[in-house]
Amino acid sequence: YGYVEEEYLVRGYSNVYEYHDVGADPKIRVKDAPYCTRILVRRPADQRKQSDFAVLEIFNYSGAEKAFCGWGCCGESMLKNGDVWVGITIKQSAVECLKKFDPRRYKGMGFPNPVEKSKRRPGATTVGRCELKNPHDFENGLAYDALSQVAALLKSKSSENPLFHSELWGRPAKYVIGMGASGCDWSMYTAALQNHAFMDDECKMPCFDGFFIHMTGYPGYISNGETAFEASDDRCKIMTNVPLVWTQTMGDMRGGGVHPSYSYMYRWPDSDLPGRAHRQYEIAGAALGLIRDNAICPCDEDLVKAGLEPAKPLETDGDLEMKFDAVLRAVYYHLQRWIKYGIPAPASAYMEMTGEYPDADFTYDTYGNVKGGVRSPYVDVPVCTYSWKDEPGAVKSEILPFSKKQLKKLYPSGEDYVRKVIHSVADMTARGFILPDDGEALILAAMERAKKMTGDEE
Repeated sequence: YGYVEEEYLVRGYSNVYEYHDVGADPKIRVKDAPYCTRILVRRPADQRKQSDFAVLEIFNYSGAEKAFCGWGCCGESMLKNGDVWVGITIKQSAVECLKKFDPRRYKGMGFPNPVEKSKRRPGATTVGRCELKNPHDFENGLAYDALSQVAALLKSKSSENPLFHSELWGRPAKYVIGMGASGCDWSMYTAALQNHAFMDDECKMPCFDGFFIHMTGYPGYISNGETAFEASDDRCKIMTNVPLVWTQTMGDMRGGGVHPSYSYMYRWPDSDLPGRAHRQYEIAGAALGLIRDNAICPCDEDLVKAGLEPAKPLETDGDLEMKFDAVLRAVYYHLQRWIKYGIPAPASAYMEMTGEYPDADFTYDTYGNVKGGVRSPYVDVPVCTYSWKDEPGAVKSEILPFSKKQLKKLYPSGEDYVRKVIHSVADMTARGFILPDDGEALILAAMERAKKMTGDEE
């Protein structure tokens, strides 16, 4: 692809904040505490081909570090555009996995707790699947200032910027997008700190120029022992001084298992106003994960070496899987246009829901698929029902294929099915919810599926 991959250690000083009980803005609890983390950089080898954009993606740390929202779903778009992608480690649990993988290489990494032992607050500090022997010796909140500092570094003309080496060689990023599916970390950062994170105090240029958050809905914990935010807290209605877009799956909207957040409680109206530029895309039928997520995990050998279990394939029919990554690529495209040219991203309807927390549920159509939200041929020209159920410690997606009798009733011929898919794709493309290349792929997949839809019911 003409790209290079480089890894760097990043050392700096970060504040520990408190937020829940102090008002609209966070307050500093401990100043200038040292941390050391790592970034993984993927950039064009020929920097003349580098675009204006860099993406800073928080590695998801639910097991092995992975970047399934940004690099996993939009990586091909980034490669095509010449965008820079940067992944960042933000949790001590992930650091410990890296140290098991290579003790010498990652020896200096960590987020040591600067709060005096007698003043530390009780509360969970272990995040992820790598157990910490002494969890209170580490402070997760140190990572938030690190995000601002790395974003500022990528835009700076500093010799330490991996994108810039001199006036004759190298090109700092003009725009930096914060991106990822990382629990509540981006929602916390955007709620509490984004409006205070500038390149310098004079020009007031934001460190970040936009945000793309996949799943979750409310701010988490700004530091160890903080109180969780309630749904009624206005700070959950996040407003930033740059465009912010969300993409939500069914599992995250409704909650359950490891995703009990009920993101629908944190909806707020779409807006184009400065300081409130916001869009929310709720993808009808979307599962929590995709089969392709495993493709951007480390290999099994490396996972074992890091003290983790090999990646488990999703129990999903790949042929019928709802490939909602196409929507994420369209959202990424529109966010870049919003940032660079001021063209607002298209708006979308919410998924329809009834009832109140904790008994809220979706409204379903005749075929058992959710109404409303970002539509696609998967739910508008269905060949199955996209459902899910809670299991201990998980939200399991389910695909329930229609019988051949049902399919024959819905679509008298394969040609009829393909024609309806084409109409759905045309509508989806016109609304801006998929890009033309992905629309073509959906039509080709429908043509292949149509070949299997003939014959008598078994």
